[in-house]
Amino acid sequence: MVILDNMITLNKIKMKRISKKINIRLCQLGLALLLLAAIAACTKKDDYKKFVEGGEISYTGKLDSVKINSGKYRVLVNGLFIADPKVKKCVVYWNNNVDSVIIPVTRTPNVDTLKFFINNMKEGVQNFIIYTYDGAGNKSIPVYKTGRVYGDRYQITLSNRAINSAFTNENGVTTLELGGMDRVSGVFATEVIYTDNANVDKTVRIPINTNNFTLANFKEKGTIKYRTLFLPDSLSVDTFYTDYASLYVPKFIKADVTTTYLKNVGPNVNFSSINSANRWGILSDWITSTSVKNASGFGGYEKKSNVGYISLEAGWGLPNVTDGKIYQTVNLPAGNYRFEIVMTDFNAGGSRYLTVAEGTTIPNVANITSSSIAFSNLESKTLNFELLQSKQVSLGFAATLTGTGSTGQYAKIASVKLYKINYL
Repeated sequence: MVILDNMITLNKIKMKRISKKINIRLCQLGLALLLLAAIAACTKKDDYKKFVEGGEISYTGKLDSVKINSGKYRVLVNGLFIADPKVKKCVVYWNNNVDSVIIPVTRTPNVDTLKFFINNMKEGVQNFIIYTYDGAGNKSIPVYKTGRVYGDRYQITLSNRAINSAFTNENGVTTLELGGMDRVSGVFATEVIYTDNANVDKTVRIPINTNNFTLANFKEKGTIKYRTLFLPDSLSVDTFYTDYASLYVPKFIKADVTTTYLKNVGPNVNFSSINSANRWGILSDWITSTSVKNASGFGGYEKKSNVGYISLEAGWGLPNVTDGKIYQTVNLPAGNYRFEIVMTDFNAGGSRYLTVAEGTTIPNVANITSSSIAFSNLESKTLNFELLQSKQVSLGFAATLTGTGSTGQYAKIASVKLYKINYL
């Protein structure tokens, strides 16, 4: 028993010593953690001091609503000063911050507008960075914008709009017929300079969507100058121009040769056969393609109020017309000609042309521009063409029209005329 008691006592003494060591270790760990926390707190505090060293950071109000207008070797910087009355200047950087311009700013109590041209710039896309500054040198956050500069590379791609015909008729009216152009180029008008009957120079602008234009009070047998105008994009502040071209405008007299070369020209054209409803028929003396005969084998002729018309129509129950053709083939001597139609009943849409082509047929719609001697939109109602030698030609109408059960596209031609033009 004595030995057992001694062993128990020894064990208790050991446990007390272990417990004391553990407490010492825990105290040491606690002190270390407190020291680390204090160091960390001091570090954060010091870091904050680094950021605010020299005082609190102050930003000026940035330029708002910024827009960069393109131009010819220049751009126009637009913006608004809205919130900050302390702004004293605006600095614009470009070309990877190599180039810059300083714009002095005088603020008012109101919203102020910035409009500033940057000149002598290189052609191409430019990236801009814009800052504002107050009198103490504090700057705004940056504003990033992209702009485009145009120059000679764009200029050399431009071409003058063609004038297909220009003449003064027997009534003294001078008319220009202008060709089409690709709108992607930025073309928007043609400028024409001419002399009127009072010997005064006049300048007119003809919009790109105008194909026929009358020169008021034109002095007969004179020369016009013309050039074409372009805006490279919708934001451009500069207009680009082609060089002027000159064109003599002759006077002509026209001789009606319709009955010499054409048949069944109207008014009130005739049919060779007509359907049971006494409406759709097949034209006499005209060659009519199958696609035009879309009323159960009839078409090209329509009787309306007991009057016959040359007819092109699709929709309202009639099938679509693809590469529809109505024409006559004749032999014409060399000379200048005008093919005219009377058409008051028609609507918009589809592809439809007046055309004259060499040979015994007229081109499909897709080939009108490449395979015609001359062509014009049907809505122009006039086609001028020249033959340098006697030829067999076909002239008439080509169209592709579409429709549904409740919609459609159509053109009703009351009569046609062919004139021989003699220029003076």
